[in-house]
Amino acid sequence: MRSAWFEAATAPSAIGREAREVAWDATPLGPPDTWPESLRHAVRLCFSTRFPVMMVWGPDLTLIYNDGYREMLGTDKHPGALGGPARVVWAEIWDDIGPLFDAVLTTGQPTLSRDLLLLMNRSGYDEETYFTFSYSPLLDDDGRVVGVLDIATETTLEVINQRRLVALGEVHATLPTTFTDLRTFALPVLRVLSRSGDIARAALYDVRGPGIVLETGQAREPAELAAVLRALRSGRRQVAPGMVVKPVRSGHDSTILAVLVLRATVVRPWDADYVRFMVVLSTTVAAALRDVVRRRVNDDALQLRAARSEEERNRATEVSLALQQAVLTEPPQFDGLEVVVHYQPAAAERDIGGDWYDAFATRDGATTLVIGDVIGHDLRAAVAMGQLRALVRAIGYDSQGTPARVLERVDAAIDGLALGNAATATALVARVEQATGRSRTVRWSSAGHLPPILVRADGTSEILRIRNDLLLGMDSGAARQDHAVDLCPGDTLVLYTDGLIETRTAGLRARLDQLAKVLEGTHDAALGVVVETALSGMLSTDVDDDVAIVIVRAAAEPASHEEW
Repeated sequence: MRSAWFEAATAPSAIGREAREVAWDATPLGPPDTWPESLRHAVRLCFSTRFPVMMVWGPDLTLIYNDGYREMLGTDKHPGALGGPARVVWAEIWDDIGPLFDAVLTTGQPTLSRDLLLLMNRSGYDEETYFTFSYSPLLDDDGRVVGVLDIATETTLEVINQRRLVALGEVHATLPTTFTDLRTFALPVLRVLSRSGDIARAALYDVRGPGIVLETGQAREPAELAAVLRALRSGRRQVAPGMVVKPVRSGHDSTILAVLVLRATVVRPWDADYVRFMVVLSTTVAAALRDVVRRRVNDDALQLRAARSEEERNRATEVSLALQQAVLTEPPQFDGLEVVVHYQPAAAERDIGGDWYDAFATRDGATTLVIGDVIGHDLRAAVAMGQLRALVRAIGYDSQGTPARVLERVDAAIDGLALGNAATATALVARVEQATGRSRTVRWSSAGHLPPILVRADGTSEILRIRNDLLLGMDSGAARQDHAVDLCPGDTLVLYTDGLIETRTAGLRARLDQLAKVLEGTHDAALGVVVETALSGMLSTDVDDDVAIVIVRAAAEPASHEEW
């Protein structure tokens, strides 16, 4: 027999309409017509919101949930979870959440869990998931705690994506810059990969055999060796379910130096995001290995030429410095904005590398700031840097588009002009729009680059953390996102490359926090002093990588008459 109040309460919800078909008289709750008013009120609340809500009631903690909560049940638990006991529905995670239910039912006090790891089996496999949720008490008509209201949001994608970005940053910071043999190169890289929650196994194969140079994580499976042999025969990357195999070519010819294998964990779905992460990671490691091998060959050749002619080497150095000065120019003057730039090579005797900056005005009067870092530290990287800087400048000036649109067109140009892997780079484009009131809007888009730091006029600093898009040159069709922040009078925005913060002894997150701390209180300092403060606060005497910095400050408002 239908219940009028239950029909009305469940009418707005697809899951609510399914709830009408549950045999409630066979559950501890009994038919809906017998439910107390307090339970009816909670049910109306549950089905009246689109936010994910689940509630349990009674001695068996019988489940009721709405449309928003449906996705959290995966493919296997719904619709059987409707009217089911919580302990049975969530048996695999009951050791984690059961004590939380008990705490609410016993004390009547709500709980709050942020990004709690739960190993669920909701779609036929054990799945790594993360949730932020609050359990609150539900009272019966006599004021006793007899149920729990769960307001939840799944944060799995946010946690996983942030973890993957950190892993990419740590790998990038760990990549050796010199080469003696494959094992020496692979050891620090595989040590970092072994700590990643997304890498179940990493292995580097020597092409002579092929034999494993170094491995970490799970045991090798037969399919892995077969994929390695296919990569060697074809010279192409192999992507199989749960695995990416990347051949590493020499930068001088088609010789394959090694084969890198990355295998995924079984607790995350092998979806497009996972594949993209593994491809980017393998490409980064392969490019670095190719770069250090090529650099060793180049260094040997340079040493030979230096032995033959010291004068010739000095002339080459002068040409490199002249090229650097021609490409990395001083910024123009902007109305109401002060901009300073700084470039510092890793060593005085090294040629120009892959870090670059730029600052220019578009035709509509907006100020565009650019910071970037091409993967590599040789003449090839320098040439690619010059090409990318010119592309960003030309497209940004001509299109007057948002930073995301500019980077999308740069990606298309890299592909259309066949610039190849040499043009793989991180980059951040920021557009400071003309002031419409007290503040200006800064819109920016990041292609895998480090987050900007904003120093407010009161001296506080903030890391503008966002979800980064892919590096330039990885996918010509990748969509990119714009982000925005207000730049108020006296505020200072700091852009920088990884040479300022990345070390082999500290994590990326800790170094970012350290830079933000170093910049605190620099709001009153001249921008040149801000640059020196950042350098002295973050770098030791031995600088391992190039450093590029761009800083922009909005002019402070004049003091009022009362302050004179």
